[in-house]
Amino acid sequence: MNYQDLSEHVGALVSLLGLFAGVSGLLVWRMLVRLEKKVDELSHHFFSCREELGDRFVPRFEHEVEHHGMWEALNYHDHDMRGRVVR
Repeated sequence: MNYQDLSEHVGALVSLLGLFAGVSGLLVWRMLVRLEKKVDELSHHFFSCREELGDRFVPRFEHEVEHHGMWEALNYHDHDMRGRVVR
């Protein structure tokens, strides 16, 4: 095998490598575009859900007024000698 035979195939090899690199680059680009669309969709759903949370739940002040007695009983109570709750 001499260098003359090898030099004839180098052009074809470089062409094939360039073709494979181009196809690989195209596939990676398509994958990144699809990934970007999915990330945009995810962020859109996340922020729209976050904006809806204020409407879906009772405001904190109303919640505290309704359950103030329960929190008082839960946080400020004592126990007798047998372990029963004494207010």
